[in-house]
Amino acid sequence: MSVEKKKILTGAFALGIGTFTAKLLGAIYRVPLTRILGGTGIGLYQMVFPIYAVLLDFAGAGAPSALARLIASGDKTDREKRAYDYLTVSIRVFTVLGVFFSLFMFAFSKRIASWQGDENAYKAYMLLSPSVFLVCIISSFRGYFQGMMNMKPTAISQIVEQTVKLIFGLMFSYMFMSDKTNAAAGAVLGITLSEAVTALWLYAVYLRRRKKLSLLFTFDAENFFSRAGKLIATAFPVTLIGVMLPLSNVADSFIIVNVLKGYTSDATALFGLLSGVAMTIVGLPVAVCYGIATVAVPAVSGAGGEREKNANAVKTILLTLAFSVPCAVILFFFAPEIIGFLFRSLDDAEKSVAANLLKILSPAVVFLSLLQTENAVLIGKNRLYAPVLGMFAGILTKVALDLILVRNPIINIYGGAVAVIACYFVADLINLLPIFLKKRESGAVYESKPVENRQFGGS
Repeated sequence: MSVEKKKILTGAFALGIGTFTAKLLGAIYRVPLTRILGGTGIGLYQMVFPIYAVLLDFAGAGAPSALARLIASGDKTDREKRAYDYLTVSIRVFTVLGVFFSLFMFAFSKRIASWQGDENAYKAYMLLSPSVFLVCIISSFRGYFQGMMNMKPTAISQIVEQTVKLIFGLMFSYMFMSDKTNAAAGAVLGITLSEAVTALWLYAVYLRRRKKLSLLFTFDAENFFSRAGKLIATAFPVTLIGVMLPLSNVADSFIIVNVLKGYTSDATALFGLLSGVAMTIVGLPVAVCYGIATVAVPAVSGAGGEREKNANAVKTILLTLAFSVPCAVILFFFAPEIIGFLFRSLDDAEKSVAANLLKILSPAVVFLSLLQTENAVLIGKNRLYAPVLGMFAGILTKVALDLILVRNPIINIYGGAVAVIACYFVADLINLLPIFLKKRESGAVYESKPVENRQFGGS
């Protein structure tokens, strides 16, 4: 086995296990949380996340992939210095964005919740708002380690994040369980605390690494704007890729809840079963494949030529399919048992709806896992805007099907699940073509050449 293949497999395995463990903790967390909050409370809890995810993407969720690509490309002898410089730039740039969007989320919490159809979610928005800033710091450190092909800090930080959220989210929600609005807000407060702990932990790991390797670099302030421009230029299309799916989830939270309210009083609870129960379970196997996708960015961007880039791309895609297909089959055939085991607090009617949703959504394990790997490969190959087209087409399909299917009382919430499947499937098909098309390197924004030496110099 080649050294490069070992790096891909080792990195994907480490991050896959860490992400899966974190998602498993998240799923376990949902069991008592659902019992405490009930259908309406979990619906309020879920309503804040589409908007939150969009603000995260605008504020800097594209930082990890952008940093990983910039650090991994270019001369390997200067990688340590390049990583330090880009990390410093990233923290400064994305901190400003993070603070701005945190304040935006706090200031407009009531208005956003009202537009979504349930003003009771405004407290959750207010308590979650500091997380936008904190995640910007977390994303910068994760991108730094991923660019160095060290996936362990990211993997462990995800487990730290979920553990803190589980402990304090349950504690706060339990303290206010007599009021579902305050209980949902308390669960969200646990998330904000978990992001603060995770940011501090990653910073401590970084300081320990610098001390161990005696990395005494000084920041080259003269080239700050040049590097900031490169970072933003790389992060911007990655942000577009990342923000489009949360935007479609925002559309879901507006369309599905408001359309369902036209013929049922359980609109918020049904939305909670789709997004907070069925999609949570789908996210478990997808989380493992996220490790493969994350490794794909530096593995492809750091490859020596187009043939090696394509070879690494094929390896990551095949690894994704090898894991995701069996998981989708398991979810389809054992949906009632999985729902019954993980969400015992749901009543029989809710369990039945959730199991049917999970069966419909089971192919999403394959389509969503493949989509995140395809997006990572395209970013690694410097086709930064190629995934945007696929995502845009998929989202248009999803919104159209939401409006058509959910409006039908017979199809009901199941129309939302069908729309999710169609979204990922369309995006996957459109993404496949540019992955293996040849591209003239002269048109690339960044070229894998030793030009980085002239900017950073030896150290």
